[in-house]
Amino acid sequence: MQRRLRLRFLVISWILLMMFLIAVCVGVSVFLHQSSVRDTEQAIHDSLETLSFPDQTRGMVGFLTDDHGIILQRPMQSHINLSVETLTEMVRQMNPKGSKTVGKITYDGVLYRYMIAKQGVGAAGCLAECSAEQALVKTLKRNSIIFTVLGMFLLIPVCLMLSKWVSKPIEAAWEKQNDFVSDATHELKTPLTVIATNTEAVLSNPNATIESQERWLDSIQGETSRMAGLVANLLFLAKIDAAEIHPAPEQLAITELLEEMCMERESEFFEAGRMFEYDMTPDLQYFGDWKLIRKMMEELLANARLYTPEGGTIRMVVNHDRKQHLRIVLSNTGEQLSEEAMEKLFDRFYRADPSRARETGGYGLGLCVAKSIAELHNGTISVSSQNGINVFTVILGPVDPTDSKSDKK
Repeated sequence: MQRRLRLRFLVISWILLMMFLIAVCVGVSVFLHQSSVRDTEQAIHDSLETLSFPDQTRGMVGFLTDDHGIILQRPMQSHINLSVETLTEMVRQMNPKGSKTVGKITYDGVLYRYMIAKQGVGAAGCLAECSAEQALVKTLKRNSIIFTVLGMFLLIPVCLMLSKWVSKPIEAAWEKQNDFVSDATHELKTPLTVIATNTEAVLSNPNATIESQERWLDSIQGETSRMAGLVANLLFLAKIDAAEIHPAPEQLAITELLEEMCMERESEFFEAGRMFEYDMTPDLQYFGDWKLIRKMMEELLANARLYTPEGGTIRMVVNHDRKQHLRIVLSNTGEQLSEEAMEKLFDRFYRADPSRARETGGYGLGLCVAKSIAELHNGTISVSSQNGINVFTVILGPVDPTDSKSDKK
């Protein structure tokens, strides 16, 4: 598919560039030709007005005729030599109409432009040889053909490079989509298999009590909850990709809200054998969507709990950065992250330690969800790891107060 897409773009871009090149060649040719015609007509007009030849570089003839087109006196000539008979024949072909006639004729293969103005019982006229104009037209035609043919070949590598450059993000998106579908299928397959197996175990003992089947039922419930969380995050990210989620911002006493959330989590961390500390600048205000911010913090705290060893410490600090943007720093003790891991940590389904996926219960979507929510608030999330401490820094920027759209998730 990528190859067909690249080939299609190559052909379309080549055709469009060729059309542009031809249009430029034609436009330049028409402009130069019209400029030459205007210069010639202006020289004829000036000569007819002054009864002289101001432009000494052209072959020109000035003449007077009667009503029948007969030359009345010897014509004035400059850089040209036409007999009276030839000039008379040419005047007959001019067929003047009205008080002033401007036109062109070809005589013996030579192009002439002329102007005739009525004067009493006769007319005064002037014509100029346009061999230079003819040569210009031939040159323009030849050059246009040459440039077009050369452009046909020279534009092919240019279009090839453009097609590679344009198709690269499309190919990357296609690969990510394939990886996303593959990973999602794999992650859903595991809990579904467990649920199916445990269900068969329960059904194989129809006379057993619920208490005796508690082991299998608890496993089914646990896998169902895990799968529901996965599906919820998948739907959330799908809505993010489709730009269907918009913050519903409001003025928040963010310090109080985050403190309340942390107090709710203290017992959870204590039971898991992790120390949880938090330090917040009092009375901080932020204009944002608390429902989304809470979800972001839940994902970050869940990630910290899962990847902090027993007896480790999780610490959260909330304050302002130099630009007075809301800053939330969440750190936890644990295995130091590699540079490669930190680059991919916010990718979908990425886990720094895939072998612990079942143990931790994570799917590798939480940090991606958190990053998406931060970006909805014109913010960023960055990660650093040093001396066994992993630090996630959230910066939330200002949100447009006019954005009152809400998303029902």
